[in-house]
Amino acid sequence: MNLRTAARGFVAFLLSVPALQGYNNWAVNYPVRNVCGLRGSTVEISCTYKYPKHLKVEKRWWFTNIHNELVDLRDDTDYTGRIDYHCGEPRCGSYSCTGTCTLIIKGLTQSDSAEYKFRVTTNKGGAYSGDPGVKLSVTDIQMEVVIRPSSLYRVQLECHSMCDSTGLTYTWYRNGIPQQYQRRFLWFYINSDYSASCAVQGSKHLTSPSVYAPKNPSVSVRSPSGVIKEGSSVTLSCSSDANAAADYTWFKDNQPLLWEPSQPSSSEANPVAKYTWSKVPTDHPLGHSVQGQQLSFHPIQSSDSGQYLCTAENDLGTETSYPFSIDVKYAPKTPSVSVRPPGEIKEGGSVTLSCSSDANPAADYTWFREHGGSVEELGKNYTISNITTELGGNYYCEARNAVGLQNSTLMFLNVTATPSSMPTTVAAGTVAVLLATMLLVIFLWMRRKRASRKARGQGGRPDTREESPPCPVYDNVSALTNRSASAAQREPIEEQDDPHYASIHISRSKNQEVPCGFAGVLVESDHTEQVLYSAINLKRPKAVPE
Repeated sequence: MNLRTAARGFVAFLLSVPALQGYNNWAVNYPVRNVCGLRGSTVEISCTYKYPKHLKVEKRWWFTNIHNELVDLRDDTDYTGRIDYHCGEPRCGSYSCTGTCTLIIKGLTQSDSAEYKFRVTTNKGGAYSGDPGVKLSVTDIQMEVVIRPSSLYRVQLECHSMCDSTGLTYTWYRNGIPQQYQRRFLWFYINSDYSASCAVQGSKHLTSPSVYAPKNPSVSVRSPSGVIKEGSSVTLSCSSDANAAADYTWFKDNQPLLWEPSQPSSSEANPVAKYTWSKVPTDHPLGHSVQGQQLSFHPIQSSDSGQYLCTAENDLGTETSYPFSIDVKYAPKTPSVSVRPPGEIKEGGSVTLSCSSDANPAADYTWFREHGGSVEELGKNYTISNITTELGGNYYCEARNAVGLQNSTLMFLNVTATPSSMPTTVAAGTVAVLLATMLLVIFLWMRRKRASRKARGQGGRPDTREESPPCPVYDNVSALTNRSASAAQREPIEEQDDPHYASIHISRSKNQEVPCGFAGVLVESDHTEQVLYSAINLKRPKAVPE
């Protein structure tokens, strides 16, 4: 970099020979007493000098006070190959002569920082040094572009260096390509898609960092388990390429999260990015925080599912990221159970139980009856057709997904019998009782019958009364009567329309058996007589053979 001096100065002199003291024609003037040089650049330090006209200059040279001795820089090994003097021929007037001399130092290093002085010697032993000299400070490159907001549409860029000096010429670059604009200031329109940088003319290698609007903001997620589950810690990060550093704003479902300013923090941006802290809304869950580029959930909840995006903004423009979807997985919430139709459940009807639960992913459902295990019914709905009172009781459902499971509360089904079903129930009970009674009577009769046969087979008779053995029963009594009577005495059967009753007196001993034909007569063990009346129905044939 070429740094030129402007006219401003300070005159001081030192007469090294006492014989020359008192002469006012000796002088050394340094237009600039402090020079800033960038490391690696070239610097020029100039002076003007004056000496008496009657003397002849033998040597003009520069030295420093580093070694505490007067050593010509051309003879100093630290400056070998990097020093040059440009001294013009003196011009003389009536009493004195004046001249100029410029020191040029190339490839500045940190060790070149020192105070530099000019010295002139004459043919009569006279010498003069300008004191104090020029202070040179060598620093690293610190070119930068200062952004000065001007309007909603454009900003002013200023090329600035820590070693700024008057008379410098600048070069501006757009996307690294030099422009034909050499002023210190440049207009930049908001959201332009190019970068701008600057340098001191002739020193492209000392170009300032480029400034540009944010580019390509994106959202990324950091979750320990990979899958985002309710209750875990999740952090979203927004990143973009921007200089000056961007400020970030977070959005959920197109609604901005509120912010409040904070102090700058570290970033990869150049210069350092500015961060902002979030101002958490009152309805935002505790444990959530936003810190500039990061949005953290500690822990994340199912209500945090949604579309997230961020905007990156600096003085040169604004850019928005693509939406990033968060799908929080969570176990089923407590299921709710409902019954259709509502109200009283009557026997014989149809009932449908429904189970629903909030879950992600969607839950699978299984139905259970309390103390009865699974009813082997899967799905949200469980239908019981033709329900009976025996199917009443407590029912519940289980909702399950890959994250966990949850049971519902109990649903009690109170099944009432309908009036139309009560007579049917009573009739069924009555028939059952009658059938049981008939079976009991037949069983007892067959048992007594077997006991009676067994007693006769053994040749004895029971001491107590018993029923006579069964005898054949004849229906056709009239036929037998007609055969035993004479033909003259027979009357046509057709004329015998009315039944006849006979009175029979029976006298028997204790051992006398009851004759056949008197079935159903109860025989007493004493000698009491009993009259037995028999009703005989007579059937008339159409013709009686003669």
